[in-house]
Amino acid sequence: IISLAIGFVFKAFLLNPIILGCQSLFLNADERPADLKDLGNGFKNQYIKNVGTLFLRDLFVFLWSLLFIIPGIIKLYEYRMMPYLIAENPSMTHQEAFKKSKEMMMGNKWDAFVLDLSFIGWFILNSLTCGILGLFYVNPYYFATDANLYRAIKMGGSTGFVSSNPALNQQPTTEQPMPEQ
Repeated sequence: IISLAIGFVFKAFLLNPIILGCQSLFLNADERPADLKDLGNGFKNQYIKNVGTLFLRDLFVFLWSLLFIIPGIIKLYEYRMMPYLIAENPSMTHQEAFKKSKEMMMGNKWDAFVLDLSFIGWFILNSLTCGILGLFYVNPYYFATDANLYRAIKMGGSTGFVSSNPALNQQPTTEQPMPEQ
């Protein structure tokens, strides 16, 4: 129990802000050149509030996991967009982050799961290299892909896969009307 508590504290106060900074870096990399200063965003912008919000997320996922693991996995995917929402809107409350992440992932959890399955080979190679491959290639690749997933869902709900929500499967038309002569 003590090691579990130490792990939660370590993750809450150190790892979650670092992950928040990584996600901020990849979120901003589309708009401007990547700046390593973004890695510190998790520690700069409302640190205690962000730590509390992400700690609550981890706690809820853990508690849901006590119900035969599957509910915890579902909640993990439901709360997946919270760090991106916090990175974009540091003043967002934890209630708003939970609600918005849940709304964004409605109908997209399966697509995100399939996306994660596509990384299994990379994660196996990463473990065979004792994390070295992850440090230089796999983790940046995964974070960039995850940031693009966030952007795709935010911009219209389409993740590139066929969604279980039929309303999200409709593609916008790009045809323009013919000019009259």
